[in-house]
Amino acid sequence: MARRKAGRGRAGRGDRAGAGGKGRAARKAKADNWFTRLSGWGQTGLVLAGLVAAVGAHLLLWGAVIPAVGSVVGRVPVLSTVVGWLFGGGAFVALGVLGINHDSAEPATRRRLKIIAIVWAAVGVLCIPTGYANDVVLPSDYWAGVYAGAYGVAAVPLTLTAALLLWALAVKVLRIKDREPTHRSTGWVLVAYGALLLVWGSSLLRM
Repeated sequence: MARRKAGRGRAGRGDRAGAGGKGRAARKAKADNWFTRLSGWGQTGLVLAGLVAAVGAHLLLWGAVIPAVGSVVGRVPVLSTVVGWLFGGGAFVALGVLGINHDSAEPATRRRLKIIAIVWAAVGVLCIPTGYANDVVLPSDYWAGVYAGAYGVAAVPLTLTAALLLWALAVKVLRIKDREPTHRSTGWVLVAYGALLLVWGSSLLRM
């Protein structure tokens, strides 16, 4: 009887170990995404295709879309500046609205806001000026809005570094308990940054 019980105990431990192994395998399979399942050549090809697509989209945006919009709104000074700013500066407002409503919005609404913010942010990145973009002739007021948003996107690394330093200083001086900013506060900062770019395009770049 003792031997049979010991055998059942060993079998039970074996079953639990097998179940644990299966659980770890399932978690590992779930953690692997479609990109990691590609071969090395597949990953390299996909990255290269993405770079080519990004360059093509940048050329299309600056060579066709931005000039075409400028030809429509270029004669209206204030409107043309705002419309030009929307390409890059509007992305910060879209991301800010997502942050402000992240914790309070319904899942479906949050999903739509996230899609809009991601697409708009991609357009903003494509607006970063290059030598090709600098050769495109645009109406002056419209140009001011476009370049205010575009340079705002290009300055994100510097602006983010300055914002993190200021936040760390505020946490230390004001003894803020929550050391990490909330979605809402980050959202309002992004909206304010986008609005600042619009003011910049309406004043400094037009002087």
